[in-house]
Amino acid sequence: MIYLNGQPLDVTRFPDNTTQVWKLSPFILKETNYAHITWEFYQEGEFMELAQLKMLLESYGMEAGLVLKYLPYGRQDKKIANDATFALHTFAMLLNTLEFQEVIIMDPHSQVALDLIKNSRAEYPRKLVEQIAQEMGNGTIFCYPDKGAKVKYSEVYKDSYRPYVYGEKVRDQLTGHITSYELVGDVKDKNVLIVDDICDGGMTFKILAKDLLAAGAKEVNLFVTHGIFSKGLRTLKESGINKVFTKDGEVGEHQQQLTYRRL
Repeated sequence: MIYLNGQPLDVTRFPDNTTQVWKLSPFILKETNYAHITWEFYQEGEFMELAQLKMLLESYGMEAGLVLKYLPYGRQDKKIANDATFALHTFAMLLNTLEFQEVIIMDPHSQVALDLIKNSRAEYPRKLVEQIAQEMGNGTIFCYPDKGAKVKYSEVYKDSYRPYVYGEKVRDQLTGHITSYELVGDVKDKNVLIVDDICDGGMTFKILAKDLLAAGAKEVNLFVTHGIFSKGLRTLKESGINKVFTKDGEVGEHQQQLTYRRL
């Protein structure tokens, strides 16, 4: 879904399944020379709607900034090769042609996105994460799933002054699958909030939660900015995770599909 100045974009869909962005309110086109566009990604075809909207605004002399609530292809950030997931390069190339004045990305998966997308910067749900930690009780600490997350989020959330631990993944050398974690830091009798950017199937968090509880953590909750939850929430809860949160708040079983659609 695409929003223009906070309002859902009304898109016409023709019988051949193509779309047209047009007939915008005259007030939008006259009230300012700058438009605020927000994209809550659901499917690839929305890019055509975004491109049409940007071109239409330009024809009226308007500049625009873009907020990406979820960066499509953000995890496909490898080098361009026949055996690698490199679609972020393709997406960035296309997005750059639209020449947004600013592109704000909510918690991008890696620095690669910021390097590829022109005029981009990252934003993080700092206030929400700290609020969740406070509600968990005194002495709540953060846990970052791996060294990469530790490097990223220890800087992002440094102003919270909360202690943190992190996990070093232990892999089966034959399959490459994570089998357990070596936890760096003490979690005994602590409430722990796992913090990361995306939960898809959730296997990483399931293993980590079990190891945190085995190491003496009193309670384990999970915060991910973007919740896909392709394997459902029940499997996360069965691993010992008490509550699951995204940038949209606490996620319940009845909210699962909505969260997936909105990301």
